[in-house]
Amino acid sequence: MQPAKARTYELPSFSGSESVGVIKLLMELPEPSPAVIKSVQGAIEWLDAHRIKNTRWESFTNKDGQKDRRIVTDPKAGDMWARFYDLETELPYVCDRDGIKKKTLEEIGYERRNNYNWYTDAPQEVFNLYPAWKAKWVK
Repeated sequence: MQPAKARTYELPSFSGSESVGVIKLLMELPEPSPAVIKSVQGAIEWLDAHRIKNTRWESFTNKDGQKDRRIVTDPKAGDMWARFYDLETELPYVCDRDGIKKKTLEEIGYERRNNYNWYTDAPQEVFNLYPAWKAKWVK
């Protein structure tokens, strides 16, 4: 049960996306054990600490006339999370098919930048469910 590599651009990591399904599964258990309750609380704390605030996707036309996308800061936007966080630094990263971690979308090729969800708002669903779950299970 250790983080593992999948495709060449999916390196072992902490996940701001795939973790959501696991957390929701744990929250749906009818009688969660103290260990499960602690795990859900820990996951919520981790996700809260790794939010990327006021961030959104932006579509634009690049210098080659192609539809492209980037991440921008916008005070009116909600929060997002990176798909992958480095296991040592816990910082977000993106990756091209060469398997080399990069800090920004601009550092990877057009195909991976535009055909993969490097950032997500999926954890917000867990935050929406958490208050009712916490009221029921955290004493």
